[in-house]
Order: sequence, then structure tokens, then C-alpha cells
Amino acid sequence: MRRLRTLDSGLRTEVVYEEGMGDYVLEGATFIEGLPGIGMVSKVAVAHILASVKAKRICRLYSPEFPSPAFVSDGRLVLNFADLYAVEEPSPTLILYGTSQPASSYGQHEFCYTVIELARRHGATRVFTVGGLGGREAVSPRREVYCSSTDRSNLEKYAKLVEGHVYSGQIVGAVGILMNLAGLMGMENMGMLIEVGESTPDYYACRRAVWVLNRLANLGLEDVTVDELMRSYARAVARLES
Repeated sequence: MRRLRTLDSGLRTEVVYEEGMGDYVLEGATFIEGLPGIGMVSKVAVAHILASVKAKRICRLYSPEFPSPAFVSDGRLVLNFADLYAVEEPSPTLILYGTSQPASSYGQHEFCYTVIELARRHGATRVFTVGGLGGREAVSPRREVYCSSTDRSNLEKYAKLVEGHVYSGQIVGAVGILMNLAGLMGMENMGMLIEVGESTPDYYACRRAVWVLNRLANLGLEDVTVDELMRSYARAVARLES
């Protein structure tokens, strides 16, 4: 396996490539992020997407700033990780799926920098992130989408596609950092926060996330019910995290 290190000093994310994937490029790809967060919105949605398309893993990332607890799958210890996948059809897409986010501010920024550098190196030209928006007194059954970007023209173009509202407020974690780094590197971008209720995962919000990511990445997925999404997520986790 080919290993890649990023920054010259400090704690660094380790990148472990699948054999033969170090020089892989998917020209003009859309990058979408699927890390756990509020309501598990992004992680569940991306797990379902990966279960619904033909994807191949490019590399696995290990951050020393991931939380220390590991987890056990069928008696086997598994460290926290994030995987970068490539989907070639029906539309070129790079997908990040992970079990955790780094626990510190430094770790978040270093990890996200590594991710965006990888996405750009492997062909991504635009970046979409999605997370949960909690703490709201009333949550719509549809789960409204709130959008932001580093560029107003990107926001106007992509928010219409997902029937989203312009967001004002704070964004915490990878959803905002990845979007900002993408903007600094000249990549089109939009971050979305979807209303979540009290349940975790909020499968209604996850279902809306599948819908918006499908539209933005042009993946050709069929609509999914909440029950179907719950079953799909359970099957996908068993495969992706084994």
C-alpha cells in the first residue's frame, strides 16, 4: 500500500491507498462528505448512497485526532477511519464516508485540509457538505434545507436545485471547514444544514439529505422511504465498517 503524509510538522492524518489507486483521477468529479454529526444526517445519507451505486475505494484516512475509543465488529477491533470512494457512473463522484470527526480544532482543520487536497488531486472540481441543524423549536415534516457557500454565485446556483433557504448562523465541524477550504482552493462549494428533530439518527432528515445529494451529484437514485433507509443503513454499515 502507498502511504501519503501531508503537513511537515505536528500531528498528521495518514492516508493509506488501495493498490494501484495512488494516481487515479476522476475528471470533473463532484465531492460529497459523509461524516457523523448532529442527527447523523450526512453519515446515514452517504452510507445509503454507497449501498446504491457501484463504488471503489481510493484510500483510507486515519487521523491521530479521531476520538480514542475504537469499536468492535464481529469480535474484530476497528479503529476510527474515513474512506474516500470513487463513483464513475452515472456521474463522476468522490464520496467521503467516515466513522468519526477529529476531536480538536487543530485536528479538524488538518484532517479537512488533507481531505480537500485529496479530493482535488483525484479530480473533484466542486464540493458539497451536509449536516444537521438542531435546537429549533419547530421542525417541518419535510425537513427544510439551509444553504451557505464561500461564493454568492455558487449559493444562488445550487440552493435552487435543492429548494434550500439561505442560512445565517454558525456552522461547526467538517461541514463548514471543508466548504471554506474548497473555496480557498478555487473549487465550487455549498454547505447544507438540514433540520433535525430529537431522534438520532433522524431518518427523516437523512432522507432529505439523500434527496439533495442525489440532485447535486446527479446520481440517478430513486426516492427512498424512511423504512427503506433504515434497512439500507444497517446493511451498509455492516459492509463499510467491517
